[in-house]
Amino acid sequence: MNRNIEKEEQFYSNDKFKFSYSSLNKLLFSPSLFYKDYILNDREVRTDKHLVEGKLVHCLVFEPENVKNKFSIVPGKAPSDSVRKILKNMSLYTDAVKLADVDDKVILDSLIEFNLYQSLKADEARIAKVRTLDNEPYWEFLSNTNVDVVDQDTLLKCTEQAEFIKSNSDVMAIFEEVSRDFDLDPIETHAEKYLNCTLSKMPFGLHGYIDYYKVNHDEKLITICDLKTTGKTIADFNDTVEFYNYWLQAAIYCKLVYEDISKSIDNVDEYKIEFKFVVIDKYNQVYTFEVTDATLNKWAQALSNVIKAAEYHYNERNYSLPYNFLIEKVRL
Repeated sequence: MNRNIEKEEQFYSNDKFKFSYSSLNKLLFSPSLFYKDYILNDREVRTDKHLVEGKLVHCLVFEPENVKNKFSIVPGKAPSDSVRKILKNMSLYTDAVKLADVDDKVILDSLIEFNLYQSLKADEARIAKVRTLDNEPYWEFLSNTNVDVVDQDTLLKCTEQAEFIKSNSDVMAIFEEVSRDFDLDPIETHAEKYLNCTLSKMPFGLHGYIDYYKVNHDEKLITICDLKTTGKTIADFNDTVEFYNYWLQAAIYCKLVYEDISKSIDNVDEYKIEFKFVVIDKYNQVYTFEVTDATLNKWAQALSNVIKAAEYHYNERNYSLPYNFLIEKVRL
């Protein structure tokens, strides 16, 4: 049997697949890439600096006590994004503790896979670009842990961003509620909470980590917050929401929280959901974007349409083109 067919059969024979925001967004953007990443399980290693920095800021804000458990702080300066990606990929194929001990073939195969330094004619020159004294400390941390590795400069930058967020009175008015016993207090809070749910009549479900949500049982109000770091400005965030489909993430988070709350509350339909994006931009400007009820309802309907498209791809096992291109003739 073809190896791809074997992997596909394995994907469909497992327990119900659960879409995250990232996997559902990828299915919308490129079904073939979703197929490669999630069905064939041939996912590209992501070590992009901005992604790691975003995770670190989240940790510093919501669970600072876990920074040392989730990140290794490497002395000196970390390699570039492209070299970090190579080193991370190499770590999957060797147990070498020292970069100097990594087999040449492991380095060369990774460089070929990510098309880096291929303009250099000699293998020795390509290897020399990776096997450097500057990269050695990063490799030693990377090869001894499965957590993200960051350098001191990144830690300092992210700590500064976290402090700007914590010094914002509007933001902390949302976040500073202390999590308490549900039976003793009308307010319950959750940070970095993993939730998952099934979808009625669907062969798959949803899952994700919610940055922060608060349930006020007296006021019957559910407040969901998503913290975003952006390399643009807060003035550009509206466009960023559309570009990255953050509206889809917001709709998924609302669905997950609602389904989770409904397990313990009989009158959950009486509760109102509000959603807020807490954004810090490249100038360390912090702003809370509140989403209107009308917009949230529009996003919820859009999520229903996305789930319908996902159902088609999943049931038909057709990941060749985006949904709209498969079901209708798209004309310019």
